[in-house]
Amino acid sequence: MAETKKDAECHEPCISKAFERFKAKLTDLEKRINELNENKDLKNRCGAGIIPYEAMKPRSKPGITGSGVPYSVSI
Repeated sequence: MAETKKDAECHEPCISKAFERFKAKLTDLEKRINELNENKDLKNRCGAGIIPYEAMKPRSKPGITGSGVPYSVSI
């Protein structure tokens, strides 16, 4: 997600700036998820048999949880 720019994004400065801001926010989000996964005080994040949270990581690889950003989220 947000890995490469499309043609229109390269030619329009306002689109290019918005793309870079979005990309930076995704990077920050991924860092935050990693920080929470590494926090040993969060009992639901680590422990025997508990896999790290990866469902909303923008650059996660497919795996046991079908990781990555889903098309929709129901709460």
